[in-house]
Amino acid sequence: MAPTPIDEHLASFAPDQRKALEAVCAVIRAALPAATETISYGMPTFKIDGVAVIGFDGFTRHNSLFPYSRQTQQVFEHDLAGFIRTKGSIHFEATTPFPAALLRRILKARITEINASYPKKNGEFKEFYANGQLKARGRMRDEARVGRWVHFTREGTQRPSVT
Repeated sequence: MAPTPIDEHLASFAPDQRKALEAVCAVIRAALPAATETISYGMPTFKIDGVAVIGFDGFTRHNSLFPYSRQTQQVFEHDLAGFIRTKGSIHFEATTPFPAALLRRILKARITEINASYPKKNGEFKEFYANGQLKARGRMRDEARVGRWVHFTREGTQRPSVT
């Protein structure tokens, strides 16, 4: 299998730091198997149906997670007490992977937060399963479904339309 852009990005780090970043990447890949892997703003990012869930990257003295959400950091305030945080990032040791169980909880919270952000003002609606797979897509108007809706199984197969 050809290396992904994220794999190529991680290859540029020193072995110990690369190992820590690869461990983070492996947890995200396992938790969000349907996510698209991309380099966004110069950092590895996982997106679901075009929506950024989480990014991460390595720096000279630390690694960082970018949950793209201040709210998620606030939800885990107690769990993140031992980490240096900025408005948009969570720093962790350059050679130590971020705790896998906490990362999985952060990912689950991000999916919940993304789901809660719909419908958008323009009526766009999306809902995702906990594994990042799209569950439903359609439009809303005045809190009612309008037009064609598409539903998917947890594995990503489109369900037959019900008329």
